[in-house]
Amino acid sequence: MNLFVDYDELETKKKERLAKLEEENRLQKTILNIKDKYGKNMILKGHDFEEGGTTRERNQQIGGHKA
Repeated sequence: MNLFVDYDELETKKKERLAKLEEENRLQKTILNIKDKYGKNMILKGHDFEEGGTTRERNQQIGGHKA
């Protein structure tokens, strides 16, 4: 133990970090479930719709390449 460390604050920060990680984990699992059920192109990022975005096209290809 250290007299200059606020252990309650450290514990609070640790719980907050774990909560954020758990929330991110749930979000990623949800995204993967949607993509598995409805296809890769159901959830895309905004930059995929800009000129030059290739994600939608590459998702239709085999291994990301023209075959």
